[in-house]
Amino acid sequence: MNKIELQDPKVASKIIAANAENDKRKAELGFLGRFFGSGENVRLYIVGTIALGVLLIALVYTLTPDRYRSPDLGLKDMWTLIVIPVESTIIGYLIGSRSKETGNG
Repeated sequence: MNKIELQDPKVASKIIAANAENDKRKAELGFLGRFFGSGENVRLYIVGTIALGVLLIALVYTLTPDRYRSPDLGLKDMWTLIVIPVESTIIGYLIGSRSKETGNG
């Protein structure tokens, strides 16, 4: 914070209190809390990050030349046995968690 010459002690005490509260929130959030934040949509952000990560890894593996790919894991197997089930599970989780929040489930 920039050093500012403050004439009013009330303003200075409010700034100190706000900084202390901000430091306390940062300590409570932890590493993942700093990255994803806190609130209602944290689960959505975490699950969305996992889904995008799985899709990105699958895309990189798909675009990798054949000579660098594993002979035990073909593209069809990767997509049908790994990517699609993971993504379907994530979508099901999101739909199920939304229906519980609204009271329809």
